[in-house]
Amino acid sequence: MNASSQINNDLQRLIYRVERYLRLVAAERLTVLATCVVLGAIALALATSAIFFLSTGVVQTVALLTGSETLSYYVVGIGLLLIIWIVYLFRKPLIENRFVRVFSRQLLEKPTMVEELLTKADKDAQIHRLAESLAREMDGYDEEGGSV
Repeated sequence: MNASSQINNDLQRLIYRVERYLRLVAAERLTVLATCVVLGAIALALATSAIFFLSTGVVQTVALLTGSETLSYYVVGIGLLLIIWIVYLFRKPLIENRFVRVFSRQLLEKPTMVEELLTKADKDAQIHRLAESLAREMDGYDEEGGSV
């Protein structure tokens, strides 16, 4: 086997290993992101119910003060529209900047679970074992007649 085919073979194995590692990291990060989305959806559903019941209570309280239930519905409706308008005006600092910060921290800065759990010595040993197992797997795959 000449040097160029050995280099080519090593590069193929390296690319294969890097691809597998990137898939594992992406799956881990997407799992965390999906969990956040599901929890956010549940929180939104519960918050909507809470706002409905609180609004109904406020309507009843305002009706006692004004003497008119119809007027109290208008007052509460205007109050809710005012809150929506204020949130819309301040959407960038209230919502967008926070989401960008959370997602960028989660996707770019936060170490993976594997990195958090392993110490430096354990990482080196784990990487060595992973490299050996991937090499054995690649050798077995090559012996079966497959190509990378």
